[in-house]
Amino acid sequence: MKFKNLNLKYALINAAYLMMLCATAGYAYNFLSQIGFPDGTVGIIISLISVCGVIGQTVSGSIIDKSEKLDEKTFISLSMIVTIILSGLLIIYKGQSILTIVLVVIAFTSAAIGMPFLNSMAFIYEQEGQTINYGLGRGVGSAAYAVGSALLGRLWSWGGKDILPIYILVMAVLVFLSVRLMPTVKKQTAVSESGEKVSQISYGEFFKKYNKIILVVVSLILMYFCHMLMNTYIAKVITNIIGADAAAAAGTVEGIQGTALFIQAMVELPTMFGFALLLKKFSVNKLLIIAAVVFSIKHIMILLCPNVPMLYASMVLQMFSYAIVVPAAVYFSNENVAAEDRNKGQAVMGVTATVGGLIASLVGGQLFQYMSTSSVLTIGVAASCIGTVLMIIGIRNSEKKA
Repeated sequence: MKFKNLNLKYALINAAYLMMLCATAGYAYNFLSQIGFPDGTVGIIISLISVCGVIGQTVSGSIIDKSEKLDEKTFISLSMIVTIILSGLLIIYKGQSILTIVLVVIAFTSAAIGMPFLNSMAFIYEQEGQTINYGLGRGVGSAAYAVGSALLGRLWSWGGKDILPIYILVMAVLVFLSVRLMPTVKKQTAVSESGEKVSQISYGEFFKKYNKIILVVVSLILMYFCHMLMNTYIAKVITNIIGADAAAAAGTVEGIQGTALFIQAMVELPTMFGFALLLKKFSVNKLLIIAAVVFSIKHIMILLCPNVPMLYASMVLQMFSYAIVVPAAVYFSNENVAAEDRNKGQAVMGVTATVGGLIASLVGGQLFQYMSTSSVLTIGVAASCIGTVLMIIGIRNSEKKA
């Protein structure tokens, strides 16, 4: 039996989901700071969201794998129901209190927690002989993220911070409805037929066994730290560029922010869609080095930005930095980690962004309380440049040991 319009339905879920995530990931600082929380507290709150997300996704994945009834479609649906309820409460309750923090942390966590399982859904239907074009769905999602960022920036100019929970609620409803449109398949127990041995080593043993990738891992964390520092606190970056007086006008910062995030997300698409072609011309090692260098150039440009057009120009470099690093790290792990340790290797590469983001939100929030925006960004750029140097050394070492 051939399911109808499966690719279209999956693309719709990606579009709605990424439009929702652009709000929780890109505008969390704006929302919390405009409620009245100081930068240090905002940094802690965003860190809590990240920590809860990592723990929640890890635990939920184990539960879904072991459960005979709970599947990815049901889990995402339940997480959206929680998001809808808590977003509704945030619309009603607007005070600066512990309750607001609890609502924000749980609501934003529940919004993001289903993303890995949305990725998994693309491959579940293969068990039924169906085919989903994952690249197409993910590409549509990235485009939707760009559109959502720009749209929310414009809506913010009209409705202020109160628009955020309304926007999240609407998008969560769309995600829920689009997920329910996906056909339900009988859950099957995953059984390895490849004969590959499943890794039982600890992470300590893993890094001892694959010490040649440690510098690359540290490099990625440092670059992601700067990347997430500038993305999480982009409102402060923009204020630093246009001046406090201009930024005081309601919605001005969010309008510029929406355009910047739109450009950043849109330019990723050609690179991600054409990454297979890049691999035919360049090795993964060369691509990682190129991306690391461009990453640092982008970060330096943002630090030195004299005006908004230059900020927009720096966002274009996302095409040759982040858009290359994300898929290249996956291939690098596959080439340098044995088959029996492959899942652990991918987990290590995946967590580099999470660790970098956690450090950025927590440390950044504290630094912004006591230092100027330029000083904090300088620290981030220094970390990025060190990461680039470590990437070059790490890649060279891995080639020698190979």
